[in-house]
Amino acid sequence: MIKNGKYFVPPLDDGSDFKELFRRLSAAGAGRPTDKDGIPLGPWTPELLATAITQIEANRSGIELRTVQLWYQDNEKGISAENIRWLARVFGCDDPKATSEWQTELSVARARLVARRRALRAGSDGHDAHSPPDTVQNAAIDVGTVVPSPLAHKSDVISPRPGFSLARTSEAVFNRGSPLDLSASVFAGAVALGFSSYFLGIHSIVYPQANGVIKQVGYLWAPNWTLLFMVLMPLYFVFVRDLVVFWRGARRSQLNLEGEGIANDDMWMRKVVAFSVTYWAAFLVCLPIATVLQWIDRCLTPLLTRDAGNYPVEWARLAIERPHVISIPEAVAFTGFAYLYMGVVFYLFFAGSFCSSQLYTIFGNLDEILNLG
Repeated sequence: MIKNGKYFVPPLDDGSDFKELFRRLSAAGAGRPTDKDGIPLGPWTPELLATAITQIEANRSGIELRTVQLWYQDNEKGISAENIRWLARVFGCDDPKATSEWQTELSVARARLVARRRALRAGSDGHDAHSPPDTVQNAAIDVGTVVPSPLAHKSDVISPRPGFSLARTSEAVFNRGSPLDLSASVFAGAVALGFSSYFLGIHSIVYPQANGVIKQVGYLWAPNWTLLFMVLMPLYFVFVRDLVVFWRGARRSQLNLEGEGIANDDMWMRKVVAFSVTYWAAFLVCLPIATVLQWIDRCLTPLLTRDAGNYPVEWARLAIERPHVISIPEAVAFTGFAYLYMGVVFYLFFAGSFCSSQLYTIFGNLDEILNLG
């Protein structure tokens, strides 16, 4: 059966648990594009499936390859409710009705997996591990918190998450792409400003003060604009990004036998959304106040009035004293870009701190959340 140009396998409800069901669908290539004869283009591999889930438009956080690989392995790991949602989109071929059906089927299969493993663990403790299949299946269906109502969650399946979220967007900066993307971007911005200052001739300027002291006022001689953004900030972003990816990926899989513990995607995204007010507060302080208002007060107004007031002469206001070196429009444009860059980087600095704080609140007491028994 073909849906939206992809190979569709309808739910069978044959009593399989998640591992059995997933392996069968993966081998059949359910949800994969088809050729002209309607045959799927091979089975799913962990790499192909991870890419397909990450490319879902509503999935802003993506998925890690390691998580998908765990689904293929015969281990104690299950699947989170959030990832069931995306897997249902794949197997349902982006058809709303089929996606809703597969979300229900996958949730029931996950419940069966959990119930059977609990029965096996109970058997290893001296209880009867050979429960009849109907008993196990009924136990799975009775888990009301695991099996969602298709009507209750249908809107969640067919519609993306609500609009723009500053918290989710900021978190995604530290969780997607190459480990060096953010640090390299910050470093490149600082280098671009440094080269621009050189082209404008304000990179190294000696200015005699009224007391006879010669002061270096060039852009490249200001450590808060060079050393901070070229060295300290990139190193900080590498550390935070590595920390977030490690805890959301490798470490998360060790925290619960079913993979449904406190560290799963649902818990993480709820934590991110819970910090929304904090992200917006940092954004408003860093961009409108610390960036725009400060730039207007320290750069734009003095440059337009050609009066530095009580501010000392430096590269940002050099056009007032030495208009032959840099013109007023050039100084306005350069300082505007510099302050905008500064504001964005400072906001990312605080966003990285918030991500680290979220990790602490989730994983702060490992003795209580690690299931070592």
